[in-house]
Amino acid sequence: MVNVIIRSNEANAAATALTLAARDHHVCLLSDKVSPGLYQFSYFGEPRNEVLRAVDELKAGAPVIGVVFAEGEDVQAGMQDVLRVASPQLMVIVGGGITGAVEAAEAARRFGLDTSSVLQIGAFLFGGNLSSVRAEKHDVLAGFLGPETPDHLVELALATFPRLSLGNPAAVALSSINALFHVPPMLLNAMSVERAESIRFYVEGFGDSVCRLLLELDADRLRLGAALGLGLVPVQELKARYSGPDAPKGLSLREQVNTLSSQTAALPSSFHHRFLRHELRSSFAPMAALAAAVRVDVPTISSILRLSEILLEEDILDHAARPAQDFLNLMNTHSLSIN
Repeated sequence: MVNVIIRSNEANAAATALTLAARDHHVCLLSDKVSPGLYQFSYFGEPRNEVLRAVDELKAGAPVIGVVFAEGEDVQAGMQDVLRVASPQLMVIVGGGITGAVEAAEAARRFGLDTSSVLQIGAFLFGGNLSSVRAEKHDVLAGFLGPETPDHLVELALATFPRLSLGNPAAVALSSINALFHVPPMLLNAMSVERAESIRFYVEGFGDSVCRLLLELDADRLRLGAALGLGLVPVQELKARYSGPDAPKGLSLREQVNTLSSQTAALPSSFHHRFLRHELRSSFAPMAALAAAVRVDVPTISSILRLSEILLEEDILDHAARPAQDFLNLMNTHSLSIN
């Protein structure tokens, strides 16, 4: 049993907190929307009652893990909120792509943390919200942002999050499955976004053309990874790993996505929603800057960035140069080769 302090307003953060509480951990969720107390919720279809605790209700003497969500939320502010109330042995950053990794490493140095005690997890671990936990991802990519992480921290991470697949943090940062699955539907359903039409994101909004764009973006990502000396996992295999052994077999990518447990998610009504703006700024824009630095052609990434700049009416690439360079510096701390 460990103490877990989570800082986030994400619905998935509430699902994560409730799941960890159901697994006998003492969990505090620092959220503007959720207070400590007893919660009734559906746990994979089973009615459950679990307590989310205040900071002073955590178990004395037990290890402390801090968790900050980086999907459209401020990594530094989240980490600071956790450090105000505790001194965690392990700090976990959930999502955020390339910018999530570099912002976490920068914040760790600012607050005097060893980056070897900072773990980036490449995707949400649980699907759901405060009323229900519907899904758990399998084989989620994760990596420590500093070299030579002590064995006891690795064991602590895997004991608390047993579905993790630990590996290279640079590969984790370049493997945001959210970015790949969120951006194409936002662009190819642009008129429906503008009209705020009632469309299920992963069903009516996710057709064969969306899948073709997604796979072309992934081809660019894999090409960039190869140039950086990283053997990245193709998106279809990533999804198969995350979905686990119960995922439907023998279906096309579109059919698999259309049958996701999260198929009720609605198409956002703004291009500034994190499904587009955040994913571009955290993943695809830094990828384009990295590609320019190592002289790799990423035509589909470049095209979606230009189109998105028109829709958002802002310059996205202007903010990408620094995180791209910081990412290269982060890679160098792990002695990775760049061709």
